[in-house]
Amino acid sequence: MSPITERDFQSEEPLHPAAQALLSEYFDKGWPDPSKIHQQSANIRNLIATAKESIAANLGVQPTELEFVGELGFGFQSAIAGLLHNNQNKFYLSAVDRQIVHAFARDHHALGWEVEVLPPNELGLVNFDSTTPNSILSWQSVNRETGVRQKEPTPLENQLLFADMTAESNLKGVPENWSSALWDPRVFRGPQGIAILGISNHGGWKNPGPQIDKRRVYGSYSKPLLLACAVALESWLKKRAERDTKLSELNGLARKLLVENIPAAKVAGDARNCDPRYLAFSIPNLIAEEVLRKVEQSGFLIDAGSACGSGAMEPSHVLTAMGFGLDGNFRITFKEEQTPQSVQELISVLLKALT
Repeated sequence: MSPITERDFQSEEPLHPAAQALLSEYFDKGWPDPSKIHQQSANIRNLIATAKESIAANLGVQPTELEFVGELGFGFQSAIAGLLHNNQNKFYLSAVDRQIVHAFARDHHALGWEVEVLPPNELGLVNFDSTTPNSILSWQSVNRETGVRQKEPTPLENQLLFADMTAESNLKGVPENWSSALWDPRVFRGPQGIAILGISNHGGWKNPGPQIDKRRVYGSYSKPLLLACAVALESWLKKRAERDTKLSELNGLARKLLVENIPAAKVAGDARNCDPRYLAFSIPNLIAEEVLRKVEQSGFLIDAGSACGSGAMEPSHVLTAMGFGLDGNFRITFKEEQTPQSVQELISVLLKALT
């Protein structure tokens, strides 16, 4: 039985059942060192190669362009630092990028190099037309708080592009001129504790660390989790069209009910430009933590505050950049286990929590 219920609108999801069923087997097989010549090592080496080819095909990249790291934050560090390392060119990012991207921008600026933060409009969309050739650009495909999907930037001469694909369900949507990219397996109900790093064969990325051997990324990753990642991705993609249709209906219903029943509520983005899994909204003059507790007492779970802050209840820098207030920020994540009835019940519970 799935641990997700119709009332769980939090961002987290458990491992895909298809991968869960094989996880114990993968841990039994995944302990040998694949670099050795023994038969056990050869077996795990073949399993890893097959999994890597499968993942690459489903992401629309070459197997030689993929690396795996054991933590999403290290994936961001590798992907971005590899473009900024010993590079004095201007760095463009958006105000709705993740905080770790902003941290790299501050470091780049501290070294004396130029940085420009591109603002979003009231719908969360960023205009990338002002970027210039011979620069570095961080492009976020989908924002994991609001679901706002950005238009692909126009390719420019000698521009290095980091594609943040960590909240994107259209996994093959990486721009043709990408230099580095990052995918989060949790998007397709893959395992936590592993991230997928893309390094384009077209060049532009340089190892930001000392060159010890032929490895592009230092550290290790869990081989069993890599195998589980490939299975989760294959299984998740089989129902993607059906799932997207259902989630779009749920998202549209929630937007409609929020606007009709809570006049003060401001919903982020336009449904036509948003990933249907995500919905963010703000209700002024509320303490989000108090509302969350009341909602939970009625059996429902939602999120509040920033999706990438050090504290879950921190104000959302994304919503702030879009012109929302600092308080009363809420997030809903839709899942295939939910129904229109559960959405209606959630809005009713939220209404009661506001009184």
